[in-house]
Amino acid sequence: MLELTGITKRFGGVVALDGVDFTLLSGEVHALLGENGAGKSTLINLIAGTYGWTEGSCRIDGQTVSALTPQKSRDAGVAAVFQEFSLVPDLTVEENLFLGREIKGRLFLNRRAMRARAEERFRDVGFHVELDSKIETLTRAQKQMVEIAKGMLSDAKILILDEPTASLTDGEAEKLFAAIAGLKARGVGIIYVSHRMAEIRRLADRVTVLRGGRKIDTVAIAAASDATLIEMMVGQPVERLYPSISHRPAEIVLATRGISVSGTLSDASIVVRAG
Repeated sequence: MLELTGITKRFGGVVALDGVDFTLLSGEVHALLGENGAGKSTLINLIAGTYGWTEGSCRIDGQTVSALTPQKSRDAGVAAVFQEFSLVPDLTVEENLFLGREIKGRLFLNRRAMRARAEERFRDVGFHVELDSKIETLTRAQKQMVEIAKGMLSDAKILILDEPTASLTDGEAEKLFAAIAGLKARGVGIIYVSHRMAEIRRLADRVTVLRGGRKIDTVAIAAASDATLIEMMVGQPVERLYPSISHRPAEIVLATRGISVSGTLSDASIVVRAG
């Protein structure tokens, strides 16, 4: 579906990506792993057409692409759901979904067709958000749902998901995972960016690790332990990241027992000791 070869991106004197190779297959989830600043956001922004690469080549669905813009990327079948929302606060959910790609009738917008399409997409991901609600009235989790539905609206061949569960509850994330499984079955290639190793383990077929703007390796998720992936990300063994720290706990300085907050905490207890 996608083949990047020797991709380099410079911002002035700063090299954000240095000769990165990356491939995405039909019907796979390919995870991007790396610390903050590793180059993940730069890479997915290049694919989405936010800005161009300095050196390298790109092929999408077998066709060589000399440069990408957001429109060219969309026309090539790429849809991106970024962690930073791209929603217009004073428009409704439905208006945001179709902004720039409205369905037109002979004289006016075909609002019936847009409503049916929007309802279908929200059913696909198992989310419920009132289509007539203005974005400014929604919670962060609901805005994330709208972004995900917006990304899936175009029947894309390639879907980029950037930390998609960051604002979702476990139940909402489960619905998203089910939707991802359905997209894979239809042959969609998915680039998945996350720091949550359990999600990577559950969803990904392959993982590419970036560090300092360079590709360290691409591995099958089944062939790599968590410790191996973390070591690739940070460049040193896990044991050195979490050294044994001597401590001598003394008297209790804070204790809670059975604290509950509706919808947030249930029967939480913690004891903190001096030292």
